[in-house]
Amino acid sequence: MDQDDQFLTQILSAIVEADVISIFFPLLRRALVIDMRESGENRPVIQIMGQANSMEERIVSIEKLRPNLGKIRSILGVPWLKSVRSVEEAGILDSLVDRLSAAGMHPAESRPALRRAINQLWNIERLAFVGLIQGEGYKTLWTSKQS
Repeated sequence: MDQDDQFLTQILSAIVEADVISIFFPLLRRALVIDMRESGENRPVIQIMGQANSMEERIVSIEKLRPNLGKIRSILGVPWLKSVRSVEEAGILDSLVDRLSAAGMHPAESRPALRRAINQLWNIERLAFVGLIQGEGYKTLWTSKQS
């Protein structure tokens, strides 16, 4: 088993346990955040958030958004350096659907919500790639001299 397989196996097993899952994309400065906690009318939440500077900052931001659910007991933070599309290809979305089902969210609700979030991230990734090609937001480190 190579390192990528071990990493993925660890992620998939940790998804089953975590109250909150944050898959963050450092190159996009965004994170897919899934808060599995639910109580009464408070259902699990799937959202795209800006990148936090630390897991503590992420925890504080989520607890502020959902103060009536109390403290987060466990959080899984996953740095994802590959493409947004590879999250689905790795089977992570299916695992998240299963986990959301266990938390009380029907797949007919969770799957489209995850799809919307992934599509939002994919659009951000695409715009970043176009910006890279066009040189927007980037500085030239060296120039070639032409005679």
